[in-house]
Amino acid sequence: MAASAAARPVSAGVDVAQLNFGYRISGDKPDWRPLRAFDDGRQTWIEFPPSIGQGEAPPLFVLGEDGEAALVNYRVAGRYYVVDRLFAAAELRLGGKKQKIVRVTRVGAGRRGRGS
Repeated sequence: MAASAAARPVSAGVDVAQLNFGYRISGDKPDWRPLRAFDDGRQTWIEFPPSIGQGEAPPLFVLGEDGEAALVNYRVAGRYYVVDRLFAAAELRLGGKKQKIVRVTRVGAGRRGRGS
């Protein structure tokens, strides 16, 4: 069952040759730290390690031009967050006083084509 779920496409109608992998992952290094992020010019995907399903998942906040964080809508598809928009910077935050924060930053046009 897990193998068939992992083999299911995350999104349909995506041109792999047009994917932008120009994202940097920085900040804390929790077990749920994303492996990579990419977009197709319309949607952004954040890929997590397989262990993401074994614990609490962090919410995603997009950072505005003023640096203010706003919770953004996304859907979970397997071990991916699928965001129906592009962003310059976002943060995944989880925890209380010792909050873990991981930043996902778009670093330009990036490279197109297959993953990193």
